[in-house]
Amino acid sequence: MGGPEITLTDLATALVNKEFVYYYQPKVSMITGEVCGAEALIRWHKPDGSIIPPYQFIPLAESIGFISEITLAMFEKLIVDVTIIHDVSPNLSISFNASAKDFCDSRLTDKIREAVENQSVEPKKIEVELTETVMMEEDESIKGHLLLLNELGVSLAMDDFGTGFSTIDTLSKWPFTTLKIDQGVVDRMQSSDKDLTIVQSSIRMAHQLGLEIVAEGIETEEVYLILQNAGCKIAQGYLFSKPIPLMDFLKYIKSGTHWPSLPAGMVHMAQLDHIQWRKEIIDGACFLCTDKSGRRFVRGNPNLEPQQCMFGKWYYSAGRTFKGVEAYDLIEQPHNRLHELGRKILERARQNGPKDELVPMIRELTSISNEVISLLQRLEGEMVMTSNPFEPQ
Repeated sequence: MGGPEITLTDLATALVNKEFVYYYQPKVSMITGEVCGAEALIRWHKPDGSIIPPYQFIPLAESIGFISEITLAMFEKLIVDVTIIHDVSPNLSISFNASAKDFCDSRLTDKIREAVENQSVEPKKIEVELTETVMMEEDESIKGHLLLLNELGVSLAMDDFGTGFSTIDTLSKWPFTTLKIDQGVVDRMQSSDKDLTIVQSSIRMAHQLGLEIVAEGIETEEVYLILQNAGCKIAQGYLFSKPIPLMDFLKYIKSGTHWPSLPAGMVHMAQLDHIQWRKEIIDGACFLCTDKSGRRFVRGNPNLEPQQCMFGKWYYSAGRTFKGVEAYDLIEQPHNRLHELGRKILERARQNGPKDELVPMIRELTSISNEVISLLQRLEGEMVMTSNPFEPQ
């Protein structure tokens, strides 16, 4: 069933003969419904036409220390492929997989840096997906290489989040910019309320940390819509396409296939951002009024600049797609007023002003906040009612 045993000699010969190739699995933006990138997945294309999947040879390559040679050679091929892909669609981001062994020395890091510095590829257009083996390592040199890539602007994705060693604690130790929710968790969320909560909480956490989030292994329309409504931004899975050769991927891009776009999930996330900001203002004022330490700092540290709070960042960037929609346009004025009022509340609290002066200001803040929330809910409802049906176009 498994065929002849694969040896190091087989792998070395295949590498010299350039038998390893990349297949590309599309990633779809749940906000626009368009293809926004792809994951490059290695395949062994043998001279007899047979294709060997990675699970049949990657474990051996890792165990005998040959994986780094494959990764290095394949990165050069990736840069060529990415150049071709960007000639067709310049905004796509392409990710590829790496392991801890690939960062035990500087060779891969140097190749990536060279490609970026030579302008062979834009750093934001490539992403390194890191396997669990990276997270098991405590080698500071590995972290150093990843920090360097992060400084170059190269995205780093934590693969299989929600399983194994992919924990919240890991996020505090490694410079990740993207979380990929594990396929198993995504599959189980339809039948398990706990897994659904894990997925929803992961999406929210990633948003608050400023991380991109990708759900992989999506195979049904129902799962797509659940994730979309939860605020997930990027989807990957057999629902859209299996991994396909480069030329087939280029055809896929040029076909212009469009999947359901529903920004309502992002609007709901914006509501949560705003409510959290309001709570931080009120909590901060109460803390300042009772704190006897003299430090006068505010827990939560709410941003008082209208365009820099979490809600403001959405409103003045991705949210601009709603410009011209009445509910969206009406939000700006009360949002700005909230920040003026929030600043006054915290200043008064720091000055130990009379508490009875703060109460009317907090009530006004809450009243204006409710107005903003009402407008966001109206906008969310309009987006749901006008969303396109699940019929890829």
